[in-house]
Amino acid sequence: MTSESKGPEFKPTPAQMKAQGVLASGAEHIALGGGSRSGKTFWLLRAVIVRALKAPESRHVVFRFRFNAVKASVILDTLPKVMKTCFPGIEYEMDKTDWYMTLPGGSQVWFAGLDDADRVEKVLGMEFATIYFNEASQIPWHSIVMALTRLAQKNENLELRTFTDFNPPHKKHWTFKRFVEKVDPETNKPYDRPQDYAFFLMNPGDNTENLAPGYLRMLEALPETARNR
Repeated sequence: MTSESKGPEFKPTPAQMKAQGVLASGAEHIALGGGSRSGKTFWLLRAVIVRALKAPESRHVVFRFRFNAVKASVILDTLPKVMKTCFPGIEYEMDKTDWYMTLPGGSQVWFAGLDDADRVEKVLGMEFATIYFNEASQIPWHSIVMALTRLAQKNENLELRTFTDFNPPHKKHWTFKRFVEKVDPETNKPYDRPQDYAFFLMNPGDNTENLAPGYLRMLEALPETARNR
């Protein structure tokens, strides 16, 4: 059983507060875009934990294209920071065989890579109240469609939600079509309910107080293509 000790008092950045307004908007599908270290993964993972704690025995999942990436980036890096900073003292258990965390009240948050056919088959045999696609610019659209069929867990305390984050892709990418143009990525037809798709842009400059000294200067020194990305 893991319990994160209390860290420094948590103070959301102005960009995170604006992102929270989007999360509270009532949209069913919510995306945060932005460059490296902009804080989007931290904020969406926090939102998943909030939902899991709100609804006992609910089930949630964080998908990334490759499992080794979600393990290194989310499970071993961002998750401990979120728990220590935002939920000090909350005890949870991490199953390191099937890779899911259990929170007080019995809610579970699963972590999976969509590149692992055997594991995906197991995970997609369950229903979820929240699906979070992390670094979605790396995930093919057909994998997204497959996963969306499992956004189906009925819970009286929660509306179904998907969260998505991504580095800004080109305009032909499904993330741009779905969240910026609000059209179906396959047919290019406008969604019947565009209000169900919300997008907010976060940049590293919005997260300065949480970055290592010199990080933004390092970004500015990169070649133009990498810097713009």
